[in-house]
Amino acid sequence: MPGYNDNYRSPRPGSQPQGGGFRNRDYNNEPKQNAASMFAQLTFDSSWITKEATPSLVEYAEEAGKFMAKNGLTNSKIRSIYGEIKRIQMGEFEKEKSSFFLLKPKVAYALGRDEKNEGLKLFKLIFDKASENVNSQKSYQNFSNFIEAILAYHKAYGGKD
Repeated sequence: MPGYNDNYRSPRPGSQPQGGGFRNRDYNNEPKQNAASMFAQLTFDSSWITKEATPSLVEYAEEAGKFMAKNGLTNSKIRSIYGEIKRIQMGEFEKEKSSFFLLKPKVAYALGRDEKNEGLKLFKLIFDKASENVNSQKSYQNFSNFIEAILAYHKAYGGKD
């Protein structure tokens, strides 16, 4: 029908329609960056843990999650750590404090098993920095939400099992 949406072009046969969704973009073709430089580029705010989440936390989580997804972090590499974070969250921080402190060596062990994994290196750097600020039930809750936000973006950007 002439005149009806003359600017519309149908996609090539067999191609995916272009969209703004997370999964439609190929992040593997972007230049590689190492975890230390990415960590230095991101600006961590300790008030996200000690006080409350802000829009800048969401931006941070998205950038970190995207980096982790395209740099080898898989769900299976951090499943036990995340499971323990959630288990501790269900209880009282004071009663689970020793379990929380033991998460740090657990993260280090995971990285030791896969020391070339830049996504896991960034996770450890962020985990270590954020965990320094945990000292109460409220700060642990904020810490848990922060880690969960990062892992949600990791999955949204194609983090694999």
